[in-house]
Amino acid sequence: MKGIKKLLSYVTKVEYAIMIIAFIAMVAAYFVAVINRNFIKASMPWTEEVAMYSMIYMALLGTEVGLRDGTQVAVTAIIEKLHGVTKKVVSIVEQIVLEVFTAVMLKAGTALFLKQIQTGQTTPVLKIPMSAMYFSLVLTFGLILLIQTVILVEKIIDLKNKEAEA
Repeated sequence: MKGIKKLLSYVTKVEYAIMIIAFIAMVAAYFVAVINRNFIKASMPWTEEVAMYSMIYMALLGTEVGLRDGTQVAVTAIIEKLHGVTKKVVSIVEQIVLEVFTAVMLKAGTALFLKQIQTGQTTPVLKIPMSAMYFSLVLTFGLILLIQTVILVEKIIDLKNKEAEA
C-alpha cells in the first residue's frame, strides 16, 4: 500500500502542476483579452479559446481534487446520524456508486476522445486537435477511478479492522 500511496502522491503533484499551468494560461489569456478590448482594439479570438479550454481542464481536475479531499458539496444529513459499522457500510456503498458512475463517464469520455481522433476535428481558431480537449474527460475520470479505488480499498480494510476488533 505504501507504493500506491507514493504513486498517488506523485500523480497529485502532476495534477496540481497541470492545474497551475491551466490557471496561469487562463488568467493570462483573459488579461490579454481585456487589455486588447480596452486599448488595442484588435481581433484576438484565440484568447477566448485558450481561456475556455484552460478553464475546462481546471474545472474537471478540480472535481477530482474535491472528491479526494472531501471538499465537494454533499448531502450528509443521513450519514451523520449513522454510527459505527453501519456508517462505514453506507460509506462503502456510496463509494461503489461513485466508482460505477466514474467508470461509465470514463467509458463515454474515452469513446468521445477516440471519435475525435478519428475525425481529426480541430478547434476553430487555434487549430488544436479537439481530441486534446476531450482528453480532459479521460484524464479526469481515469484519475478519479484510480484514486477513488484506493480510497474504497482503504475503507474496506478499515471496516474489516473494526469488525475484527468487535
